[in-house]
Amino acid sequence: MFAKILLTLILIICMAPQGFTMSFDEARHLLARTGFGSPSPSEIDRILPLSYETAVDSILDGVLKKAITPVPKFLNNPSDHPKIKYMDAKTKKAFQTRGRKERKSIRYWWIQEMLTTPSPFTERMVLFWHNHFVSEISKVQYAAWSHEQNALFRKYAIGDFKKLLIEVSIGPAMMKYLDTSKNKKNKPNENFAREVLELFTLGEGHLYTEEDIRESSRAYTGWQIDYLTGKFVFKLWSHDNGVKNFLGKEGQFDGVDIINIILEQPRVAEYLAEKLWREFISEEINPIEIKKLAKSIRDYKYNLKPMMKALFMSDGFRDPTNRGILIKSPVDLTIGTIRLLGLTPPEIKTVYKHQKQSGQDIFQPPDVKGWRAGKAWISSTTTLSRVYFLNAVSRGLMQYRKNIDPNKMNLKKLPFGSINPWPLQKRELDKPGYLKKLVLAIEPVMDKKFIGEKRKVIKNLLLDPAYQVK
Repeated sequence: MFAKILLTLILIICMAPQGFTMSFDEARHLLARTGFGSPSPSEIDRILPLSYETAVDSILDGVLKKAITPVPKFLNNPSDHPKIKYMDAKTKKAFQTRGRKERKSIRYWWIQEMLTTPSPFTERMVLFWHNHFVSEISKVQYAAWSHEQNALFRKYAIGDFKKLLIEVSIGPAMMKYLDTSKNKKNKPNENFAREVLELFTLGEGHLYTEEDIRESSRAYTGWQIDYLTGKFVFKLWSHDNGVKNFLGKEGQFDGVDIINIILEQPRVAEYLAEKLWREFISEEINPIEIKKLAKSIRDYKYNLKPMMKALFMSDGFRDPTNRGILIKSPVDLTIGTIRLLGLTPPEIKTVYKHQKQSGQDIFQPPDVKGWRAGKAWISSTTTLSRVYFLNAVSRGLMQYRKNIDPNKMNLKKLPFGSINPWPLQKRELDKPGYLKKLVLAIEPVMDKKFIGEKRKVIKNLLLDPAYQVK
């Protein structure tokens, strides 16, 4: 009787569909792509006992609406903006100096959140939207406005894209960045109208014409920033109330009418599906899968969570040939490595410095199109910066001493802190080859020692070119 029960259980396990089984490699891949490229052993341990679908659900259900890191105090008030030209030299200089410090403080704040969040996927999505709805803090000027936009990306991370689009569009950060407030009746400014179509919804060259851009820019007239409150305000006297022709429709449209017309186009869902596919799976899209994902977006009226689940459950995401084919961004490399090793950097500005030197200055994308991914991350300069970072991180392992006082740490020698390597070494001792499977998404490239419990093995893995991909 017992033999029959055992045989039945074996058959059930063997015949279970792929969606309900998960190996170490698949758990690692899921966390690497939904996080910052290098999951820690504890993160893998947490989901490995789960079925694959349950693990996906746990990641999606764990998305945070708010950051856990306390927000810096912003002293520069947008209400002071109209007064700048009347300030004396000393007051103006103090105002500008304070602004620069606040723009740095918000960068450090977000990096701290990425390092400590219990939901790396949340910050992964915030970073995705940050590079979709681009604004540069140097033009926005006020860190408080950039923080407000960042908070929206978290609030709607995998939620209602329509609400996200509208709230970002009328947020002061985007309005300042794309000169929306300068778009007035009889004096149109097409910047925002162009980017909504080209970058936020349809994609460059899809469906719209230059005439559609001109007509929709008229609809956005009257959108202004009230500097006393730092919020959006609609000024009727500045709005063009005439008839507009847009994407084949005619009417006295305002800005929200235009956004609603855009979201009626099936192409919007396809554009989002394509971008998310490239972000999480491969730079080579699968047209058949894109149509399925886009249908999910439309069926759920732009609620993105069901589509994100379908994305992570897809054959494309789970295909082993799609592992190790995406190059880590500087944020992936720095945040992922520090989280992997469990380091605590004495100064967050050091992490920021390495990200910037490697080509990713958060809150300051290069232009309205954002950072270019893939091979664009790699150049002779950025490669040296990446290796320098990994060498600096490795010193925290190689120079670890049991009785070291963190408060007396030499920041020049250990800029990312020190960490006891023994927990990683013990895992390798218990299961030879564990470290290689943990650290690398693909086989190593260099001729080094990659198996063994010595500290040098961990350093070799981090410095291998294969560590640059996820």
